[in-house]
Parts: sequence; structure tokens; C-alpha cells
Amino acid sequence: MSEISPSPAHSLLEITVEHQQDNRVRVALKGRLDTHTYLQCEQRLAPLLTTPKRVLVFDMAQLDYMSSMGLRVVMKTSKALAAIGGKCLLTRLQPSIRTVIDIANALPSENIFASVEEADRYFDVMQRRVKETGSANPPLVP
Repeated sequence: MSEISPSPAHSLLEITVEHQQDNRVRVALKGRLDTHTYLQCEQRLAPLLTTPKRVLVFDMAQLDYMSSMGLRVVMKTSKALAAIGGKCLLTRLQPSIRTVIDIANALPSENIFASVEEADRYFDVMQRRVKETGSANPPLVP
């Protein structure tokens, strides 16, 4: 199920939400996540942050710019999901966005993936470990 957030023609941020299997949600951002658009993004994310053990995957391939307010959205989302046993992952970051994330040390590096496929492989491994160990928090060591 994919939907594009209604936004005026002059909007600087497009948000596409796609509900996937295994309690995953892909959120693709296009444009700028900054002082002018962070509230739009927070409002769109809010209903997604209430499901326990949810995995929210930000696809940032088309995100051109992120200010400190955009970074705040990512950190706030990560914290909200962690509080209910979920996880926030970032995929396909532009080099400039990756630099912002790295400098701020906003998320552990194991939550950032070069591609959606790499994130999917991570999910597969984690799900196998949960099935094998019976634990919701399986060890990360292979």
C-alpha cells in the first residue's frame, strides 16, 4: 500500500509511505527536510510510531538536503521506535546527507544501509536469529 502525502505544489518535501510485510514501513523522502518541512514530516510519521516492534526504513535516495531540524526528525523517530521495541533504519543516503548523519552521530552505523537490498538482507538475518533463539533481541554476532 503506497501513498503520497498530500502537499501543495510549492512544497519542498514529498513523502511516500509504503506498508510492507513483517511490520516494516518504507518512508521515501524527496526534496528537502529542513526548517520549512520538518513539521510536515513529523505529522506524517506520527501515526507510524505507535505500533510496537515496527521497523521504519527511511529511503533517502531523493532527499537533497537535511538541516538540523531534519536530523531532529530522524533522531526523534529513532528514539520513539526504540521505546516500543522498534527500529529506525536509513537507506540510500546522498553523500551530503550521510556526512550530516555521521558528524552528528545521530544513529549507530549498523542502522545505515547503502541500499534497500542490503537492509532486506539484514532483516532476513535478524528474523532467522529470532526464530533460532526465540528472543526478540537476538545477539548481533554471527
